[in-house]
Amino acid sequence: MAQSGRHGRGRHILAAGLLVAVGVTIWLAWSVRAGSQAPGPLTASGTIEADETMLSFEAPGRIISLAIDEGRAVSSGEVIGRLDDTLIQLQVRQSSEPATRQQLELQAERFTLRSPTTGVVTRLFAHVGEVVSAGQPVATAADLRKLKLVLYLREQDLGLVRVGDRLAIRADPFPSRSFAATVTSINSRAEFTPRNVQTQRDRLNLVFGVRVEVENPDQALKAGMPVDATFEVAGERPQVPR
Repeated sequence: MAQSGRHGRGRHILAAGLLVAVGVTIWLAWSVRAGSQAPGPLTASGTIEADETMLSFEAPGRIISLAIDEGRAVSSGEVIGRLDDTLIQLQVRQSSEPATRQQLELQAERFTLRSPTTGVVTRLFAHVGEVVSAGQPVATAADLRKLKLVLYLREQDLGLVRVGDRLAIRADPFPSRSFAATVTSINSRAEFTPRNVQTQRDRLNLVFGVRVEVENPDQALKAGMPVDATFEVAGERPQVPR
């Protein structure tokens, strides 16, 4: 009976050993398979921004005309506003010397506001009848066909990205559409993740800002719109000696 008991315990130990061996084999096979699978695409999220240009008069005065409003398209060099230049025009008419007259005409040009860029008026700060000082912003304009985006990547992902890389941008209002984008610059210094990008836990991570230019030919994307970006990279690039 004692011998039979010893044989029974031996069989149990052998069975348990086999189960452990099988389990280790399955775990190793799963680990090798997981390690051999290609990593997922590099993704990041951010908020679309517009590169705005301030529009202002070169001289102080009272606005007598302002042919712009928010959302209006403007062309580079287009006259979009004028100041009251009655006094200087009187001086031009009374001047008899060509040199003085030419100088006064150049000064009169400062009372005319021309758009320095082609784009869309995004904000309007002044109206007809208001008195403005030289350089005071009257409005802002932006070329909405080219938008900006800042993405934040962890240090371990930075080796996957270079200036000139392409991205696919997606926004919730356009679920079946992607917008082309290009990496224009990568910050050389790390910073903590901005408060408005990730959760409180993720804000403790050091990240690098990656600046992107987004193509928006039909102006479907708007400034302030949150988007998701997918980098078109295949995997880790070899380090280039410097």
